[in-house]
Amino acid sequence: MPHLEPGARDFQDLLIDGLPLYRRVAERADRHWNEARNLMLVVGATYPAEMAELRRAHPALPFLVPGVGAQGGDLDATLAAGLDAEGAGLLINSARGIIYAGGGGAESIRAAAHTLFCDINRGRQARKSPADGVLS
Repeated sequence: MPHLEPGARDFQDLLIDGLPLYRRVAERADRHWNEARNLMLVVGATYPAEMAELRRAHPALPFLVPGVGAQGGDLDATLAAGLDAEGAGLLINSARGIIYAGGGGAESIRAAAHTLFCDINRGRQARKSPADGVLS
């Protein structure tokens, strides 16, 4: 499991009626606070197992995903764990991985963003069944 700052696990994994606090917060967000359908869960790319649990429990809720790139989150693991049944549902953020790419010049930033965009779409396509276009 990736390292969390001291004390973070004290709250994130605090059990509430048998489930960790992060699962309880997700449950409340999805079932009680999201009447306008405008909420997302922030789920770090460095926690693919937890992301997969949350996706199973909340198949229609979008995830904001920091941590791909410089923070060590694996894009393929993120896509496998977090894509919804439509092959969407993720807003992937990779700020440092893009702005510091190749020295940080405008052209290298554009290239890094385009590369990530292409990698995301390739990963999404790889999860579709060739026979019926359904994500696997």
